[in-house]
Amino acid sequence: MKKFTLPLLFATLTLLLSSCNILVPPPVSNFVSPPVSNFRFDSNWQRNTDHRYVFCSNKTTQMRYKFRAPDPTVISSIQENYVGFASERPLNINRPITDLSRDGSDLVFIGRLTFGQGFVPQSLPSGISQQSINVTPITLSPPPSITGKTTVTVTVTTISGNQYSGSYVYDVYSNCP
Repeated sequence: MKKFTLPLLFATLTLLLSSCNILVPPPVSNFVSPPVSNFRFDSNWQRNTDHRYVFCSNKTTQMRYKFRAPDPTVISSIQENYVGFASERPLNINRPITDLSRDGSDLVFIGRLTFGQGFVPQSLPSGISQQSINVTPITLSPPPSITGKTTVTVTVTTISGNQYSGSYVYDVYSNCP
């Protein structure tokens, strides 16, 4: 009887195991996309020769940056870093998340820049409402004077501690039209 029971037991066990579906999930990286990506920068001044966005130190300049983020709740902090090429002095600003507005799948910040010594922005007042920036082309005849460059770097830190950054180098002009 033992000989008959043992093959029957194996046959039954094989039948039971063959009816089980074992699902192996795909790697987690297929499901996770970076929470912050696609940084884009512009301003209300644009060089008409190559369409690069610039700053004008003699006029009101608005700067806007956007980045893709699923939800502002994944963000723990936003650090803006402005470095003037001539002065090389950094200006660091901790941007409140409440200064961002939603534009589709992007989070957007718009601020007014005030230029001081060394052409580093000295202040970026909060409370600027979401709006579209009217871009003014800079005609290079007669040419405005290029007086420097400012690098803007935005670093977004998520609640998990990951950091994502984007940068843009703005030429700075004086005597814009």
